[in-house]
Amino acid sequence: MFDDMTDRGFVDFLSALWESRGWETGVQEDEPGVFMITGDRETGQRGLLLVLPAPDATVPGKPVQTVASICDAKNVDVGVVATRGGFSDDAERIADANDVHLLDETALEKTVEAEGLEDLVEEHSTDGGGSLFDRLPIPSRPALRSPSPPGIPTRGLTTLLVVAAVVAIGLVGAQHFGVLPDLTAQVPGFVPSFGVGGGGGFTVTAASLTAGNGSAVDVTWNAAVQSSVTTQEGATFSAPEGEKFVVVQMNVTNNREEPVIFRSSTLGFAANNTRRGPRHLKGALGQPPAQIPPGNTTSLWVVFSVDRDVQSGTLLGLPGSDTPPIRFHRDSDLPIRVAGG
Repeated sequence: MFDDMTDRGFVDFLSALWESRGWETGVQEDEPGVFMITGDRETGQRGLLLVLPAPDATVPGKPVQTVASICDAKNVDVGVVATRGGFSDDAERIADANDVHLLDETALEKTVEAEGLEDLVEEHSTDGGGSLFDRLPIPSRPALRSPSPPGIPTRGLTTLLVVAAVVAIGLVGAQHFGVLPDLTAQVPGFVPSFGVGGGGGFTVTAASLTAGNGSAVDVTWNAAVQSSVTTQEGATFSAPEGEKFVVVQMNVTNNREEPVIFRSSTLGFAANNTRRGPRHLKGALGQPPAQIPPGNTTSLWVVFSVDRDVQSGTLLGLPGSDTPPIRFHRDSDLPIRVAGG
């Protein structure tokens, strides 16, 4: 069933499968032939799917142990390892002991047949005649189901966004933002404003409201205002009527000694007395969430939408239950990787 897929096509199929269940996914290639899919759901559930797509792969125990360790350390609810090949006895033993779910072709074929997902398989095959951006969204379902072995179940844990008191009092409240002009004196790490767009007609600032122990995550950023975005995969998304996009390009550096999962919920954008979260553009690569290994830098981008008449706003680093300290650094030469209109 999956023989006509390239390695990357198989990875994109799994990402699309998760997205059809209501997950926001991010895909990255950790090393040649090894991919990581991270996922977030509105319920607060978090997922991590390690993919070794080679048809002749025999997955050893070490990658399964890696997923188990990350899930335990970062309170990830769903840990999965998938392959078109097979799993060693050691991999199966470690998976059983650590509640990591293993997916091979047999398990995926049963899921596809049970749920009528043949069209999704075809779209990601080399002769499928389609792409992730050509299909209509599939209604989300609570979990991936298959008779036996299981698909991708969840553990039912949730992660709550813990907002700092200063935020709740009024920095980013939905109706009150009167203290914004004084942020330079109140919030460490505030980045001076700069103009983007024609003639500096839109001003973006950045402020980190995160706190915590240990090394910070450095976010080097730039921004642009666009009426539409065209991703590197060729998909174009237009801003809603009466609104415009603020695109923020970032290089996120993990200075910590443990992996960091950088999520869209870590960021907000405050403008016109309202705080907004990033808009997830379905299927577009390079958006959070993304797992960043210790000492590594990952390129990411996010899109916010604001009212068309808004002329300024502030990028916010928001506190969370496992969010490390964030430091913003503006780089006006950082290229925006999604084209605009």
